[in-house]
Amino acid sequence: MRTHCSPLLFFVPRWMDQSNTNAQNSNARALLSRFSDPRAEWIALCGNEASQSVRENKCVVTRRISISRSWPFQLAIAYQSKFDAIFYPGPHWADELGLNTRAILGKRKPIIATIEGLIAERDSVQRLSTFVGHPVMSQPGLDAVVPRIRRIYQMVDHIVAISPFLGRIAKALYGEKVSCLSLGIENRIFHDQGRREPDRCRVVGCGTVKSSKNPQAFIHLAAHYKHADFVWFGDGEARQRIIHETRRLGLENLSFPGSLPPELLANEFRNSSMFVLPSHAEGAPKVVQEAAACGLPVVLFGFYEAPAVTHETNGLVAWSQEELTEYVGALIEDSKIRLEMGRRSALMARDWGWDRIAGAWEDLLIRIVAG
Repeated sequence: MRTHCSPLLFFVPRWMDQSNTNAQNSNARALLSRFSDPRAEWIALCGNEASQSVRENKCVVTRRISISRSWPFQLAIAYQSKFDAIFYPGPHWADELGLNTRAILGKRKPIIATIEGLIAERDSVQRLSTFVGHPVMSQPGLDAVVPRIRRIYQMVDHIVAISPFLGRIAKALYGEKVSCLSLGIENRIFHDQGRREPDRCRVVGCGTVKSSKNPQAFIHLAAHYKHADFVWFGDGEARQRIIHETRRLGLENLSFPGSLPPELLANEFRNSSMFVLPSHAEGAPKVVQEAAACGLPVVLFGFYEAPAVTHETNGLVAWSQEELTEYVGALIEDSKIRLEMGRRSALMARDWGWDRIAGAWEDLLIRIVAG
């Protein structure tokens, strides 16, 4: 029995393995590794060995789940343990099974979820576009899981949105049970110290090489601006196909070198001229924050109102492919504006470090459950 002075026990059904690069699991690791309030303890998952930063935090305990075909059922069973609250449930069917089983068994405890991107049906997207006053887009390829995600959000007691835009979306879809807190970055890695502008303008992108991230836009940009270099960091199902297309077109100023660990990626950012994110549907993309922290101006689309970019301050926000192409060209031609926007990016990023932000998350979660 939990006494009045006992810490609140939170279950976090996210993977603490350092090798798991899923964005939400990375965010959960960054948060839990920094939580220190004695009012709470945190139980999370690992498949092999948790990251060192999590293992060293005495406020966190990891529960091992074997990486086998039975892992979804092990996850659903893990949901049934005794907790005071659940934070950060995932969108997998095993998460819904775990939550539904708790409800059937009468294990009623607060559930706190995050909303990190717009995932909705076509009709909802049209209504939300009218609601926010500009076109919005749902993350592609997830139509089959939309009903399950909607059910989970309707079930939870509170939702933390990671941007003001997503906060408005969440309230429109799920009511007033919404708070807003930003995500952070590892500013010991992503910073502008040692930043060097290359002699030839170098435009970088980063993300999984798949159609929904629109890496093919870099083919168009490289063909249009042959006096600049274009590099896309990341791996994925479409990488070899796009490399083949790049060679077929003879684009010697475009490369797709694959993925890099964070330290090396940050160094590449610091030795580039600007960052371009050509995808149409995002949440609050961390890679944009990371590139900005390294002193880069950013060009992206405005459909998801990325909080890390202010138009004509530290980057340019486009609303069509033609406009994005035009903005990239404008920055290629004007190194003075490029450098000034990059300087502003680095200044803005000083407030984005996880060390500064994690405490606000911890305090909010404890207050929601204690209240």
